[in-house]
Amino acid sequence: MTNMEDDELFRQRIIVLVILLLIIGPIFLYVYLDRGAEGFTDWFFNGIIGLMFTGFIFIFIPTQFGKLYHKLFNKNEE
Repeated sequence: MTNMEDDELFRQRIIVLVILLLIIGPIFLYVYLDRGAEGFTDWFFNGIIGLMFTGFIFIFIPTQFGKLYHKLFNKNEE
């Protein structure tokens, strides 16, 4: 890559970061002003725990259906 391409890639990353901050920042500010510091941390970490649980469901559960399918329907081949 040339120096010009590096500058353009850096500029695009900065633009995306600023857009995300402009979208997410007011939400965090509203919740902080509405609930205070303790309520904000409770809300924020409950959201993170919820996202982790949802990710677990979407990653772990479908793979178990695949294993169950192979266990039930591939017994004749063994």
